[in-house]
Amino acid sequence: MQSRVQIQPDVSTPNKRRLNDSAGSGGLPTPKQQRSGNKQFQDNEIILDATGDNQQVDSTSKYIKQHKIPFDQVKRAVSSNLPCFLISFHPINEDQKVPSAFKAADQVFEYLKQQNVQINRFSFVGWAGAKLKLGVNGKEDYINLVSTEKWPTSIMNIPITIEKPKFIPDCFALVIRYIPRGMDFEFVKEEISRSIASVVNLKRIQYSYNRKTDDYRFHVKDLQEYNRALNMRRISIGNVIVPITQFLEGNKLTYCTRCWRLGHIRNKCSAPTARCRICLQEITDIQRHNCSQQPRCAQCDGNHHSLSSQCESIKAYKMQLKEEVDNALARGVIHRSEPNK
Repeated sequence: MQSRVQIQPDVSTPNKRRLNDSAGSGGLPTPKQQRSGNKQFQDNEIILDATGDNQQVDSTSKYIKQHKIPFDQVKRAVSSNLPCFLISFHPINEDQKVPSAFKAADQVFEYLKQQNVQINRFSFVGWAGAKLKLGVNGKEDYINLVSTEKWPTSIMNIPITIEKPKFIPDCFALVIRYIPRGMDFEFVKEEISRSIASVVNLKRIQYSYNRKTDDYRFHVKDLQEYNRALNMRRISIGNVIVPITQFLEGNKLTYCTRCWRLGHIRNKCSAPTARCRICLQEITDIQRHNCSQQPRCAQCDGNHHSLSSQCESIKAYKMQLKEEVDNALARGVIHRSEPNK
């Protein structure tokens, strides 16, 4: 006898904020260890806080009154730029001059075109220190650049190295909903993989309230499979037909990956020395740094990670950011952006 489950109306993914690196398009990604080191994140699970928690209002109201979030941070919160690709130049002698950003980008584009790598021209060209930063707007362009190994090895006879993004952006994430509680995680993973072969990073979403069913979030590395799954809108898990919806990103936080404080990005940091993302000790030589593995918060000096959802300063910033983003969206001052298909 075929099992049935009541399908509830499709709704947007609960607002789990992804702490993207605040450098925006192509900024250095938050190290995976930062996320996995947080006690809030268990293996194969994502824990979501309940919205509108009255307990945090009193403890954060003072912080909110004293802080006004700059407009550039409000704009960054709703941006959905794809991660950029970085190119390092290695001149052999002093006579070799690094070309301008635009000239180098044109050289890379033409080379990829000759190698039959089909992309549009780069939508972002700039410098990140001594590294050339190249970005695209389209998901298909991004996947083609990530998957190809046909990048040039030199530009104008200057040897180069390519750094690809180290994580899959959330614009490639999907959510399957209303899986009957009690289904084994590995069974669910296998069932999804039978329909979507390129699924990675499967996580069960743990809510802060009781539910009779489970939701799972995952990334899809193949764009065709991603679009196919999204268009189908349903998938079979153990003879149960459940819906698939797009994962909706939360507001991005502006924070620094040098000092780990809120409110600015790495290239605007005034700290004389970078700090360890865990223990916050100053790092003068990364090879000799010996982390204590004892988390310390750059916002409140508490014994948790600097971007932990346990931190009252982080909670307050999120509350204020959401309020200002909602107001700006309502006034039409900003618009949520997402990569082109």
